[in-house]
Amino acid sequence: MKNFLKDIYNFGIVGGGILAIFLLAYFVFDPFYVIKDHKDFSNKITSGNKDYISTTNFLKNYSSRKYDSFIFGSSRTVAFQHSTWQKYLPDSSSVFTYDAYSETIYGIYKKVKLIDSLGLKPKNVLILVEKDETFMTETNSKGYLFIKHPVLSGESFYEFQWEFLKSYLTPKFLFCFYSHLISGKYSPFMLGVIEPYKSRIVPLSNETQWLELDGMLAKSETEYYKKMAHLFPLRDGILRTETQSRISAKQRKMLQEMKSIFDKHDTNYRLVISPLFNQVKFNPTDLNVLTSIFGRDFVFDFSGINDLTKVKTNYYEFSHYRPKVGKEIMQRIYK
Repeated sequence: MKNFLKDIYNFGIVGGGILAIFLLAYFVFDPFYVIKDHKDFSNKITSGNKDYISTTNFLKNYSSRKYDSFIFGSSRTVAFQHSTWQKYLPDSSSVFTYDAYSETIYGIYKKVKLIDSLGLKPKNVLILVEKDETFMTETNSKGYLFIKHPVLSGESFYEFQWEFLKSYLTPKFLFCFYSHLISGKYSPFMLGVIEPYKSRIVPLSNETQWLELDGMLAKSETEYYKKMAHLFPLRDGILRTETQSRISAKQRKMLQEMKSIFDKHDTNYRLVISPLFNQVKFNPTDLNVLTSIFGRDFVFDFSGINDLTKVKTNYYEFSHYRPKVGKEIMQRIYK
C-alpha cells in the first residue's frame, strides 16, 4: 500500500511538472495569438481566431486610418480583394475587411454597432451572406476558432482566454502543435490545428491573401485540381433549395438595426449571397426577409446552379471561391 501511494505521489509530481512546462510554453509561444501584441498575423502556424485578429487590427488602426469602407463576412471574403473593390469606390476610400471564421449575423451586427459607436461613418459596405453560416446562431459563437472578441460580445475577458487555454491543453492540439514546431513540417493528421498553406493578412486593411494556394494555381491549374480532387465532392446537377428558413425574430431585429445605421450614414451597401460549390439555392423565405429590409436592388443571390457555381476552377475547394469570382460578382453588383 505504501508503494502504491508513493507511486501516485510521484506521478502527481511528474504530471504537475509536465503541466507547468506546457503552461509556461503556452505563454511563450502564444499559439492562438491572443496573449502577445502582434504587429503582423501573416503566416500563422495555427488558424487562430480571425474575429480576434480582425478586431485587434481594427482597434489598433481605426483612429489613424479613418476606415469608411467595410467588407463583412466569413473566410470567404478572401474572394473580395481590395484592389478590385477600390475600382467601384471613391478614390479617398479607406477599406477594411472585418471578417471572422464562420461569421454570423450576430458577429456582423456587433461589428457594425462598434463602428458606429466609435464615430466612424461606414460609407461603403459589402456583406457576404452564407446559407450555411450567417444565421446559424443569434448569440456569441462557441469554440476557440469562432468565439467573438470581448469588445464585441461584452462577455468576460477571462472566459474568452479560458476558451483558448482549455483548447490548447487537449491531447490533439498539444501533439499537433509541438510535432509541427519540432519538425517544421505539416502532416495530414495536423488538419484542423495547423495551417497547411501560407497566407498573408495585411495589417492595416486586414485583407487576407492566400499566397501559397494562388501560387500553386498560377503555376499549374491542372496539377492543383488533381492534387485537390478529394476536396470536391461529386454533384448531380439537380437544383435543390434550402427548405429550412433560418432567420429568427431576434436576427431580423439585428438586420433592421443595421439598416438603420446604414440609413443614418447614407451607406452605399450591397448584400451578396455566396455562390457555394454545393449549388443549393438560398431559402426563399429568408431571401424575402433580406430584400424587405435592405431593398430588392441591394441583395444579390448567387446561390444555386448558375454560371459561377458550375465551373470547378472557380473554387479553391468545396467551401471557398476564388478572387476571380469575387471580381465578377463586384462587376455585376456595381454596374
